[in-house]
Amino acid sequence: MAEGFGHSLFGFRREDVLSYVEKLSANYARELSEKDEEIAALREENKELRRAIKDLKKQIEE
Repeated sequence: MAEGFGHSLFGFRREDVLSYVEKLSANYARELSEKDEEIAALREENKELRRAIKDLKKQIEE
C-alpha cells in the first residue's frame, strides 16, 4: 500500500481510508468498463471473421 494514512487516536484517519477506497473503486470501475468495451469489440471482430470464413467456404464449394 503506497499511500500513507494519517493516524488518529484510535488508528487510521477515517477520511484517508474512505478516500483511498473511493479511488480504488473508481479505478476498478473504469478498468472494468474498458475491459467490457474491449470484449464487445473482440466479439464483433470474431463475428465478422466467422462470416468471412463462411463466405470463403461457400466460394470454395462453388
